[in-house]
Amino acid sequence: MKQDLTIPQGALDGIEAFLRVAERRSFSAAAADLGVSPSAISQTVKALEARVGAPLFMRTTRSVGLTQAGEMFLERAAPAYSGLADAYEAARNLGNRPAGRLRINLMRGAVQPLFEPIIAGFCETYPEIELEIYADDALADLSAGGFDAGVRMGEALDADMIAVRLTGSFRFVVAAAPAYLDKYGRPETPEDLRDHRCVRFRLASGALMPWTFERGNRDFDVAVTGPIIVNDWIAALVAMRAGVAMGMMAEPMATAMVESGALELVLTDHAASTSGLFLYYPGRKQVMPKLRAFIDYVRDNLPDDLTG
Repeated sequence: MKQDLTIPQGALDGIEAFLRVAERRSFSAAAADLGVSPSAISQTVKALEARVGAPLFMRTTRSVGLTQAGEMFLERAAPAYSGLADAYEAARNLGNRPAGRLRINLMRGAVQPLFEPIIAGFCETYPEIELEIYADDALADLSAGGFDAGVRMGEALDADMIAVRLTGSFRFVVAAAPAYLDKYGRPETPEDLRDHRCVRFRLASGALMPWTFERGNRDFDVAVTGPIIVNDWIAALVAMRAGVAMGMMAEPMATAMVESGALELVLTDHAASTSGLFLYYPGRKQVMPKLRAFIDYVRDNLPDDLTG
């Protein structure tokens, strides 16, 4: 049988007054502490006793003492009320300073370019924030998953989300290892990819990511084939760097590998652009200091080649 955990309406009324009288052993002293009249304190305690169903204090003209029921009530109520006060204070502190766990849901391909440049500095600047990075290519329900915010490309976001731009627009480019190009040749047009070996990426929806290109003012897709299908960018990079196949990836991800000579870009004249990465959260959600600190830090500290 399911336990009913609902607190009756007004059940907490008078607890603070009771605890203060029990501590001070005086209605007038308790009233002074709480900034109310002694008669108000007396009426509040009487109402509490009526709800409890037993007298909690023994009152004389010279002293105030606890009854057995009062002692039992105090033994249980004092730590419970202290815990409730601590809960209020903890929540208030999180609302006043950047602290607590910050859960960010983001597409796997954004982890390295977005976090590698800023993660050390952010953790040092905000030691009271516990940063949880959850890589997920599906467009997650932030509230259901308990996330503070998500990071996706602008094209993927719903209109009812608050979106904060983190990066400038960037291109999706085709890249291959020098060994692949030496063995299979270099495509001259996007249509040439039909005769090449390509790594295909399966999206969370189950569909394969299209290879989209630009020519003039229009976008078009090329149907590619190849020996490898992945659902993770690290797996795609393994296949590409091994020279097994060519791959399509966000240009910021490719920059360091191109500079090191591990990969080469092809068909850059036809690379299609995306709107860039945005941090998003529900429009009804209050921006806590921990999330505001993250947004401001990322925007201020990402390299210029990402922010545009």
